[in-house]
Amino acid sequence: MNHDYEQTEFSRSLLAGVFAGITATILSLVFNIYFRGIKHFTLSEIINVSTIIFILILLVSIAGMIFYLFHHYLKQGTVIFQVAAFIVTALLILGAMQVQRSIDPVLSTDFRELLLGIISITGLCTVFIIPFLFKHDYV
Repeated sequence: MNHDYEQTEFSRSLLAGVFAGITATILSLVFNIYFRGIKHFTLSEIINVSTIIFILILLVSIAGMIFYLFHHYLKQGTVIFQVAAFIVTALLILGAMQVQRSIDPVLSTDFRELLLGIISITGLCTVFIIPFLFKHDYV
């Protein structure tokens, strides 16, 4: 049987979002392991392996579907999506800089740095990987 068929824009966007989410998850897990090892940071009620895996794949997959809307319905939608995703990432970084996790200032600073790293990794994957994979479907 021959199953060669042209993928729709939606399926390419969704698959690009899923792959970007998997990439962001793997990079964030590696960052999480190294950060916790270097800083000896042990708080794991909010940011842990399960939350990183489920949240990042879900969020970046949703970003892939949003990319479809931007690309399909807006002229220069890819550029607009990248700018919007960059702005959302910047706003999340600004919000994360205000987080007070604990009474202990060292724990709060370490939590903030871990959160900032994960947000940055996720934002970069969203801004660059989704449009790249959408355009280059042979990857």
